[in-house]
Amino acid sequence: MKKTRRIALLAVMLALIIILSMIPLRISAATLALTLLPVLVVALTQDLFTAFLAGLIMGVTSLVMAYTVGAATPTAPLFQNPLVSILPRVFVPLAAFAVSGALCAVAKKADKTARKGRRVDSDRTEEGNGEIGRSETPSKSARWIIDAAASLVAVITNTGLVLGMIWLLYGGKSVGDTLISPQFMTAMISVNFVIEVIVFPLIVPPVVYAVRKQGGAYVPSKRRAKALAEGMPAKSEVSAEENADRFPPTS
Repeated sequence: MKKTRRIALLAVMLALIIILSMIPLRISAATLALTLLPVLVVALTQDLFTAFLAGLIMGVTSLVMAYTVGAATPTAPLFQNPLVSILPRVFVPLAAFAVSGALCAVAKKADKTARKGRRVDSDRTEEGNGEIGRSETPSKSARWIIDAAASLVAVITNTGLVLGMIWLLYGGKSVGDTLISPQFMTAMISVNFVIEVIVFPLIVPPVVYAVRKQGGAYVPSKRRAKALAEGMPAKSEVSAEENADRFPPTS
């Protein structure tokens, strides 16, 4: 049941990547890359391969859009190059995945150390309540901070790699009617980037929490086996609320 739910949520997120690329949100002179939202949600709730797949789909969609709907825009010739439209986008969810895993590991270690200082066994499962020990997960507020930080790094990765590839390939050259100058690069950063680094760390954490709460988060087979060995409920027996408190995958 929960596996089916996760597959359905994943299908919705991947479909949103395609749909949102066709309806960009314009804020004054800036265009908010809404496709980052489902990509980040997938990266923070699913396994590494699925995160990679989400980034790849985002990149391919960007390439297709540069030849179709957005072909008349000044920047279309830039994104018609797969090295600009696809390659950087593959690393965006991977960056979010890596940051989330690293920060969660730090949070677990800090929580375990604090509990040892209070002489509390951080790995003990309370008898009869079927809950996972608190060393398995940071607090809700810590999870939101981790997800926000991962989203921030992903936005920086997206902007940095895309603009870096544009400058590496076309810096100082004219592409169509557009001169790729330092002023052009600064203009692209000053508008879109500022909005994205503010918006995405705010909107991604609640969406990610909702997905986890509904049982849509990926749980590695090793963790399920460990839970069963310790007498905890199997994945199919864990409630949606308990699943929302689980750790994102770190491997």
